[in-house]
Amino acid sequence: MREDKRLKIARRQLVLAQIARREARFALANALAEEDRSGKVHTRAQSLLNEYAKRVAAGKGVGTSQTLQANLAFVRSLQVMADDAHGAHKDASDQAQWQMRALAEAETRMETRETRVKEERRALADLQARREFPAELMGPAGLARKLQSR
Repeated sequence: MREDKRLKIARRQLVLAQIARREARFALANALAEEDRSGKVHTRAQSLLNEYAKRVAAGKGVGTSQTLQANLAFVRSLQVMADDAHGAHKDASDQAQWQMRALAEAETRMETRETRVKEERRALADLQARREFPAELMGPAGLARKLQSR
């Protein structure tokens, strides 16, 4: 039965499309979580940098040149951390956008596969219905001679 094989293939393709959709959703969730995490790190690093810069500008902690160098090194490390977090946030945002497109494509493929499975089921059901009733019984020419006469 060719129709049975076609239906099995269509079902397998549907299962693969469902798996791909599930993986795309998982990847999107991970990308969004990473974007959120890196955004929070960037915000926190920037606020620490601003707070520390205000403290240094107010004259607290400024004394010897060694203290000033230590303060500047700390400010620089905070700035590097804030910049790295900003870059990670941008990368995660780009990844999330890409994952959204991949999810949309997976959804489209799955819908196509679902439609194909429905069509194959319908074709198989039609074939089985035709096999159950021979063609000579389906039309008026197929009626028994007793029933055709008046």
